[in-house]
Amino acid sequence: MSNQNYVFLMDCVDFSEAQVIRSFLMAQGLHPRVKDEQTRGVAPHFENLLGKLTLEIPEHEYMEASQLLESREQPRIQIVTVQEVDTEALAKKALWNAILGCVFVPLLCNFYSMVLGYRVLRQERPLGRVSRNRLLLAILFNSIAFYGWLYFGPKLFPIHF
Repeated sequence: MSNQNYVFLMDCVDFSEAQVIRSFLMAQGLHPRVKDEQTRGVAPHFENLLGKLTLEIPEHEYMEASQLLESREQPRIQIVTVQEVDTEALAKKALWNAILGCVFVPLLCNFYSMVLGYRVLRQERPLGRVSRNRLLLAILFNSIAFYGWLYFGPKLFPIHF
């Protein structure tokens, strides 16, 4: 066995995974080895120096070992459901809230408009020309409203302590 050429089979996350896979392959009559297994057992502080845990197999057993591992591996399918958000409607709502914040209900509507704008941008989906313009106008109106209410508000409604 010592004169056989060993080839790379796989990298393992940790020592336990390497031992389980090695035991499985040995039970199938193959002869795998964990590269630098003895060094890791004696000097675990060399783990960063040695790099990843590598499982090796004799060259003539490679195809059989890889087929065995592929047959045992469960497919990793993850179903992700994404809640669809209508960015067009949110951009329109953000613009109307920004305008209301400038005219009628100060600051409160502007904060809500900014939250809606953030929700649109967070989707990271391409926007249509109309929605992009609405979002830019909402940002402009929010800026004007904040400037106006923060600059002129204290002069209109002085608070004396």
